[in-house]
Amino acid sequence: MADRKKYELISADSHILEPLDLFEKRLPAHLREAAPKLVPWNGGSAWKVEGCDPVPLPPTAKTGSGYRPGNRTDGTPIGYHEVLPALIDPVERIKAQEADSVDAEILYSSPALWDAIRQLDNAELRRACSVAYNDWIAEFCSHDPDRLIGLARIPTTSVEDARAELLRCAKDLKLRGAILDAWPSGAMVGGNPADDPFWEAVNETGMPISLHFAVGGNAESMPPSGIAPGFKPPMADAVLPMVAAGVFDRFPKVRLVFAHGDASWALHWLEFMDTNYLRHRHLGEYALKDPNALPSEYIRKHVWFTLHHDRIAVKNRHNLGPAHLMWASHFPYADSNWPDNRQQAMGVTADAPAEARSSVLAGNVAHLYRLPGYEKSFTAEAIKEFAALVHF
Repeated sequence: MADRKKYELISADSHILEPLDLFEKRLPAHLREAAPKLVPWNGGSAWKVEGCDPVPLPPTAKTGSGYRPGNRTDGTPIGYHEVLPALIDPVERIKAQEADSVDAEILYSSPALWDAIRQLDNAELRRACSVAYNDWIAEFCSHDPDRLIGLARIPTTSVEDARAELLRCAKDLKLRGAILDAWPSGAMVGGNPADDPFWEAVNETGMPISLHFAVGGNAESMPPSGIAPGFKPPMADAVLPMVAAGVFDRFPKVRLVFAHGDASWALHWLEFMDTNYLRHRHLGEYALKDPNALPSEYIRKHVWFTLHHDRIAVKNRHNLGPAHLMWASHFPYADSNWPDNRQQAMGVTADAPAEARSSVLAGNVAHLYRLPGYEKSFTAEAIKEFAALVHF
């Protein structure tokens, strides 16, 4: 990256595909028999995870875009040999970025596979799968760590395991962020004091923690799925209990990413939340540590939003916090326009002035993950730059 003056387009939410032999190669020998396996299924390929329905490969893994059907002409699922090489080979991934005019990507794992893994009864196996994946994604990204920014998988086995793996990924593997899809303590909601050792480690490392659309109530439950226009995604329900429990007061460096949910839905949600807090706080159900603060202020200071087809969020950036919006391509899933994602990004930000557009398309994500040239992260003023939604 030394010859690149600055980032112009970064996807804050893209995906890889776990390699065929990921668990076979990297798990301890005594766990390999029970490990997830990619097997032939209905003429294509699917992950076989004990106790779960088969997890077929996403059709767009063949094309990188929802505009081009990924199924074979006879309607059968795709096979592993048909997937885009860019999903499993870092050399090819850089070529795919170049074709898309994308300078870098934040790389997420395959959600459906890990929803299944979280349901495994064997806690040792669940933890080992996360460790194996983290080792692999770190190696994948080492090919070009300024352009390939992989996120770690946090084990869903215990607070101790979650904390230890987060610290290992930050300090040893040099990963820049992590995905959380179940509360480490197994609690049903966020804000449980039992999770504090994990948040303490997050606060120490400064690693952004991503909630990819939803976070499950405990280690075994799958989060709800499906995106509906105008409705808040399930991950929104995760953060308010954290505000009420004082998590952000105790650990002020915790930063969350709401991924794959867009952002404009939050406008009414935040205003409604503040209005009701002001109307009912005299009842003493809960009180914020700062008596002059509102719930939305905590969320807008500590949460970043990815967006794709969401011009409304860009137009209302001062209500959400201009530093907190990040464009995402969702490559290679159905929302992706690959290899034309740059055109889509320009369109969704067309009404923003140049400086704001640059922040949404690259600067904000570069600051959040402290990419080269952006190591100082955000200023305190930038994080708190948002308009009041209600007034005392």
